[in-house]
Amino acid sequence: MKFKKILLLLPLLLFFTVLSAQTVSMQVTNAPLEKVFTEVETQTGYSIVSNYDIIRAAKPVTVAATNLPLEKFITMVLKDQQLDFFIRSKTITVTRKSATANPSANTTISETITVTGIVRDTAGNPLPGAHIGFIGKSGGATADAQGRFQINAMKGDVILVTFIGFKPVQLKVTDESTILNATMHPVVAQLGEYVVEVSTGYQTLKKTQLTGAFSVLDRKSYLQSVPPSGNIVENLEGRIAGLILKTNTSNEYDANNTSPFSIRGVSTFQAIKKPLIVLNGYPTEINIESINPYDVETITVLKDAAAAAIYGVRASNGVVVINTRKGTNSKPQFHLNAAFTYRPKPDFKKLDLASGKEYIDFESAYSLNQYISQGTDKEYLDMTNGTYTPVFSITDDLYYGRITREEADKLLAQYSNYDNTADFKRLFMQDQLLRTIDFSVNGGTTGNNYFLGVSRVDNQRSAKFSNFSKTAINYRGTYDFMKIFTLDVQSIYANTNDERVPVPDYNSFKPYQRFRDDAGNPVASYLSPFNDSYFGFESQWGTLSPQQNAANMAMGLYDSYYYPYQEMFETKITNKSNMLRLQGNLRAKITPALHLEVGSVFERELTTITNFASENARQTRLMLNYYADRDMLTGKPIFRFPQGGVNKTTDLLTSTYTTRAQLTYNKQFGKMHDVSLLGGTEVRRLTTSSRLNTAFGYDNNTLSMKPADLTLIGNRMVFPAYSDVLAPMDSYVDDYTAFSDFFNEFYYDDRFVSWYANGAYSYNDRYSITGSMRIDQSNLFGTDPKFRYTPLWSTGVSWNAQNESFLLDATWLQELKVRLSVGYNGNIIKRSGPYTILGTSLNNYIPNATIGYAINTLRNNQLRWEKTLNYNAGIDFAVVDRRIYGSIDYYMKRGQDIFSSLQIDPTKGFNNALMNNATIENKGVDISLNTVNVVANKFRWQTQITGSFNKSKVLNVTNLFNGYYDFTRVAYPENQVGYPISAVFAHNYLGLNEYGQPTVAGADGKPVVLSFTPRQDVPFSSLRFMGVNDPQYALGLNNQFAYHDFSLNFLIMYYGGNVARVAPPSIYSERPTNGIQNYWKAPGDELHTDLPGFSAAYGEPGYFVTRYGYEYAAQYFRKMDFLALRNVTLTWEVNDRLAKKVRLSKPKVIFQVQNPYKYVFSGNDIDPETLDYTSGRRGLPIVPSYTISLNLNF
Repeated sequence: MKFKKILLLLPLLLFFTVLSAQTVSMQVTNAPLEKVFTEVETQTGYSIVSNYDIIRAAKPVTVAATNLPLEKFITMVLKDQQLDFFIRSKTITVTRKSATANPSANTTISETITVTGIVRDTAGNPLPGAHIGFIGKSGGATADAQGRFQINAMKGDVILVTFIGFKPVQLKVTDESTILNATMHPVVAQLGEYVVEVSTGYQTLKKTQLTGAFSVLDRKSYLQSVPPSGNIVENLEGRIAGLILKTNTSNEYDANNTSPFSIRGVSTFQAIKKPLIVLNGYPTEINIESINPYDVETITVLKDAAAAAIYGVRASNGVVVINTRKGTNSKPQFHLNAAFTYRPKPDFKKLDLASGKEYIDFESAYSLNQYISQGTDKEYLDMTNGTYTPVFSITDDLYYGRITREEADKLLAQYSNYDNTADFKRLFMQDQLLRTIDFSVNGGTTGNNYFLGVSRVDNQRSAKFSNFSKTAINYRGTYDFMKIFTLDVQSIYANTNDERVPVPDYNSFKPYQRFRDDAGNPVASYLSPFNDSYFGFESQWGTLSPQQNAANMAMGLYDSYYYPYQEMFETKITNKSNMLRLQGNLRAKITPALHLEVGSVFERELTTITNFASENARQTRLMLNYYADRDMLTGKPIFRFPQGGVNKTTDLLTSTYTTRAQLTYNKQFGKMHDVSLLGGTEVRRLTTSSRLNTAFGYDNNTLSMKPADLTLIGNRMVFPAYSDVLAPMDSYVDDYTAFSDFFNEFYYDDRFVSWYANGAYSYNDRYSITGSMRIDQSNLFGTDPKFRYTPLWSTGVSWNAQNESFLLDATWLQELKVRLSVGYNGNIIKRSGPYTILGTSLNNYIPNATIGYAINTLRNNQLRWEKTLNYNAGIDFAVVDRRIYGSIDYYMKRGQDIFSSLQIDPTKGFNNALMNNATIENKGVDISLNTVNVVANKFRWQTQITGSFNKSKVLNVTNLFNGYYDFTRVAYPENQVGYPISAVFAHNYLGLNEYGQPTVAGADGKPVVLSFTPRQDVPFSSLRFMGVNDPQYALGLNNQFAYHDFSLNFLIMYYGGNVARVAPPSIYSERPTNGIQNYWKAPGDELHTDLPGFSAAYGEPGYFVTRYGYEYAAQYFRKMDFLALRNVTLTWEVNDRLAKKVRLSKPKVIFQVQNPYKYVFSGNDIDPETLDYTSGRRGLPIVPSYTISLNLNF
């Protein structure tokens, strides 16, 4: 229905846009010719090609035109230039103007030779407009529409044939050479590929003026491959030096502070780690992954202070500036992109789990050693209403002689012969299907253009009954009025719908666990999930026996068993989001050079998360049983909570606005001086509120609910009436929930006001100097007067060496630019500030629950921004007709006043407080290299190489570790002086002793058996530094081959420099990995195994021994370096002759394969992108996916 409304509105929107032929309106004074040409391209949609040196040497342009036809406008612009042009199709070619070919005064007519010929490319196509001149003398001609030319020459003359985009050709004139044909070979680039203007968000600067480190990705390069899931981040990988995708986020503990990529490493411990996203000039809180990739025009990454310091306290992690498509001065142009992607179910083999006889033998031995032999046998469990697995039962019967070994082996074989992997994949997983469709129209007239895009993404995820969809509408219009005003408006609306069901963790089941019986009915798990806070109201330990569970149901209680397959149909989690972004920017031309800009952006996103559990869902059944009262006469339950479903609804509202006013001044004085100035102020506010409500006795068909006694929730004074039958006798049930799990609310309000200025000056296109400054103020930060007005600043210089006189004859050199910059940017944190922050809590340990207040954060007005000092040195180069070009940057980032926890006087009510307490450093190199390897006979081969290398170090931090046992510090990354950020440590494992206990090297290198009680520890100095989890370098190799109408692209990525723990086999794993059978069993086994055996019995030596030394041993940490073929893309661009028959323009059919191959240098038995870096558990590997896409323009 929404799409129908959009389609009905579309003609109405177009009706108000008057369509006309190609015209240009422009008023500029002393503007560079390249800037005029860029505006012409924007207004008309035409492409302008020329030689960069020609454009750079042209005179500044002064012109005033309104609705002037394109050809007349170009003629007016070039009338005082030594330039000529011609228009073919939608391409304007600009060349040097030829002098009239007159014979020399000393030459008689009889000495001249009339030379004729044809100029063609390597495919034999004529090149109309090619210039035919001489070396060492004046005169010339231009090839006509058929590539033919005629020119008068003398014997011995050398004719020079030139044409934009092709190598010059020399032809020597002889007595017989009356016909000379020229075959021209193409060179590298068109004008738009290297005449670059860079958008910083606040302003647009010429590349020659820039001194900072930046990377620009245009639309054509960005869409070389298809983004199959409609995620803008997909196509950033390997294309921007310094930007490294987070290939694994399992070690990220704050989902709200996690970015899918980093720029030049991470410069903080606890503050904001996300790069700042700027959309069409204004910061945005929109998730970057929700931006429609087909709407992208350019993506600019600002990396150092000179490029990003103007953004102040949000720029420490880099800035990504995204500009979306605009309208064009043309009739309506329609674009359609459709893609379909198929991704099969993942392969479970890389989980490397024990199964079959190996697992059965282990479970049997575990049951015997840990329970049966110590008295916790079937008889005891039956007596206490507990339960056990079939393998436990068979082992118990064998131990007590009820069955023979032969009978036991026969029974155990029934379970070892079945593996539930195939059933799990069939019942809980599905092939992933992704469908994306994008439709857009753009056009307009002079001073009035528009762009409208509509996109849809549907994603059937790999988990059963889990689907995601997104609909987005984007409108952008530009309107000129009253000759001096330009209004740019944009609106984006996006709606997402994410539906999931609780698919269980495959690792939590016995391999012989069945999920449905032969009749298709759900089967309960042998053991219930242990202490799962999501369910609440759980047994402390143990699972109720089937007999007692049946008796409970007979008296009227609910079944307390867990049915994994049934839960998918009884529970549903829905996440719906509606986002609206409105933006307007008004620019007034006070003078041709001085502009006033006033603008604002407003964003509002409402996310509604619904968690519905029916009456038959386990979490509901447990809750109803827990709060049930017992009828003293009948013994039947009286349910104090209403029977029916439970529906939790969380409404999360985020609103932000930014208002800005600024003056910009851009003027070129003659040909020598170029000045750009900017100054302004900005006000920004971000509010976030969340409200959780719960409906009990809920019916999702009638949308009705029932009243409930909320004083029961989380009340520690309420005891279940059926506590004697809801859990085994040696256990008890408890309420693991809190009132805040059902009803909760919070509100955040962040306000900022800023003043900023930026300037750039260039002399003779050779020397440039830039500077910027920004002062930020916040309602929750830096209130101490000595910190309030500390500016963040940057300065930089650059030298365009190729423009020096001593290099003008170096025809092989097209660009050599040296850049140096230094400056500060900053970062903030929201967890502390100059005010005491209170939190509410419900006291449930008294008969009448009472709301109380607790101090969440101490007042600290000494907190100030984190500051990051940036140094950057870079070189941009282009040689051999730009067949080789790129950049190299070396940087150093030193973070000062970094937030970290500091131990304080506990009498203040806290053991730790957040302080500006650390200094860290990042050093690295960014490399970008582009080569045109082959251009011949309609065949082209290009290569792009990007390299990102980063190394961090903690220079200073005080009193960070407040734990008791040093040996536990191997469990999580540490920030320690002299080591990288988030360094990973391990134990020097020395193997097992004669008792099968794991030993590690202590301070003196001697074996130590780690223990909590009695305490047996090792100092931190005895731990071994292993590395870091996040990749320290990434290399991208992108190759493009083009032949006739076909092109083939493929991207290879290499990530390395990081390590992770791959968990070894352990008897305490829910589902141990292969090799578990090698555990220590008897003295002497330590000579051939490192795997500890079963724990000692209570009271025996070693009962309290910990296994940290084994599980976090250095030998189980592996390098995560891997090489991946990310995508292979084959594109067929239908030729113009065929396309015109169906009235299309450059239609394309694209076939793509994602992730077809990966090589892990430490062994292909793991996938570094899915390994859990915290637990070390293997994840399901990334599988290849296959995409077909259609691109139509009409």
